[in-house]
Amino acid sequence: MNRFVDMHDIGDLLVHAGFGAPVMEMEYLTLTYPDLGGVLRDLKAIGAHTVLEGGRQGLMGKREWRRLAEGYERFRTEGRLPATFEVVYGHAWAGRHDRLDDGRQVIEFQIQQKRAGL
Repeated sequence: MNRFVDMHDIGDLLVHAGFGAPVMEMEYLTLTYPDLGGVLRDLKAIGAHTVLEGGRQGLMGKREWRRLAEGYERFRTEGRLPATFEVVYGHAWAGRHDRLDDGRQVIEFQIQQKRAGL
């Protein structure tokens, strides 16, 4: 299993890149498939691949594929194989590029005072 970047770290990276007020959200989506081939096709379509160091390069042999398929079968529910994906959503504001010499940004607000009786 791959380890993924925490969504809070993605927000921190946005701030470091000059964006402001990042808001991050995540949800788990579980899709179900009739067979392992469907799971693997979708994983390939989204560009998923292993990033583990020292992992095997290239295709698995027939024995490894059979073990994978047999192991995944124990998760079958109501005739379908589940695959759960973590989806991270986020947005941030692009900062203004006029910074002070020391790197700070000044944002001015003009607030009008309410007069009594109005």
